Amino acid sequence: MTLDPRNPGTLELQGIDAQASLFMKQGIRLLAAGESHATIEALALFDRALELRRRLPVETVPRFAYGLAACWLNRAEVLMQLEDADVDCTSLAICAYDEAIRLLRKLPLHEDVRFPKRLAIAYQNRGLVLQAGHSNLAGARAAFLEAIAVLDDDCSVLISDRQYLLGAIWLNVANACASVSDVESTAIAQDAARRALALVADLEAREPTAAEVGLKARHVLCQTLAPVLSHAIMNGEVTPDDVHDATDAADEGLGLVRRWEQKGVVRFRDIASDLFAFGTRVYARFQPQFLDEFVRDNSEFAQSTDTLVV
Repeated sequence: MTLDPRNPGTLELQGIDAQASLFMKQGIRLLAAGESHATIEALALFDRALELRRRLPVETVPRFAYGLAACWLNRAEVLMQLEDADVDCTSLAICAYDEAIRLLRKLPLHEDVRFPKRLAIAYQNRGLVLQAGHSNLAGARAAFLEAIAVLDDDCSVLISDRQYLLGAIWLNVANACASVSDVESTAIAQDAARRALALVADLEAREPTAAEVGLKARHVLCQTLAPVLSHAIMNGEVTPDDVHDATDAADEGLGLVRRWEQKGVVRFRDIASDLFAFGTRVYARFQPQFLDEFVRDNSEFAQSTDTLVV
């Protein structure tokens, strides 16, 4: 369908879409303000926008389909913020993501970089819902891999933050697999964490969001290496590669945190404390000749949350 402003019917459709956009913006402003009952009121506004956009010819006009998908995505995100014992918000959110994905899948993904980006984010967020509470880790991983497939496609090459998005989603894969304590899942988690690190390697010194991905990927590596190194201690067999991976993750991560703290960004301190405690234990048990230097260089991170052990 070609939009012709001289056609009264087309002007009516544009008016419906514009009114829906107003409802969407009002809901987003409510959420940003954080007022009481903002979530419920925002959901009502998103649903009003949804009902309006369902009246539009979404099967023939891609931008209308894109707008309707945005309504479903906003609905899903708000549902995950609600706490209602009488409503299964998780199931409703997954259904909303499925509706958005169905619409986005039909779009000409090569014609507008917003289309594949929104599709990849929809898959990622669906995966995060499934991952929450470890309710469906296999489904979460499958959704993350769908998102990666979209971003790896030619239709996504012009997305400006594509590399960061890929890194973030590979980190999600790593987190999902690290929560399962078997050899195969551990190997997948470590591979995914290394992929995430490689993708943000050129970004993490310049962009704090990329730094967060890199630091959390290192944390996953340490989390999955800790049991391996503990087993090595008990059996007297140490794999040098595992030790090097562990100390590299700790050293590089702490160096990155230090650079960001010099710029006034201090929100990575908890991760740094974990990496410091982990690195201290690894050096003490496997490379004690380097322990004093490591502690001296990183003593500002000495308070640990003790989530990583060796």
